[in-house]
Amino acid sequence: MGRQQWVCTPYNAPFILALAGVVVSWFFYMKRPDIPAAIQRRFSAINTLLENKYYFDKINDIVFAGGSRLLGKMLWRGGDVGFIDGVMVNGSVKLVGWISSITRLFQTGYVYHYAFTMIIGVFVLMTLWINRA
Repeated sequence: MGRQQWVCTPYNAPFILALAGVVVSWFFYMKRPDIPAAIQRRFSAINTLLENKYYFDKINDIVFAGGSRLLGKMLWRGGDVGFIDGVMVNGSVKLVGWISSITRLFQTGYVYHYAFTMIIGVFVLMTLWINRA
């Protein structure tokens, strides 16, 4: 059998590229550290763009996180402060206060007022019962 020759194919290209990256990195940072500094100075705009990860964090913070905070603030103001606290809690307090202020007018402490109220109630109930047809 003859000697088999090694050929670069698409199947071993990732290994070759990884090995080349290791060799180039070793050369740049161990033998000639002035080269990466010169490249960084020469391509400072691209370097800034890459160091800031294409500004995706800022875009995410402004668009998605900011939108979520805005939506949460709107739901808090409209739902919690406006509806739950305003209508449900404070509204029921106002309703109970209003009913109790009306009921207070009938609470005099005199027995004949209570008897008169009971007679009026029985009269209303009997009128409704008789006229139910």
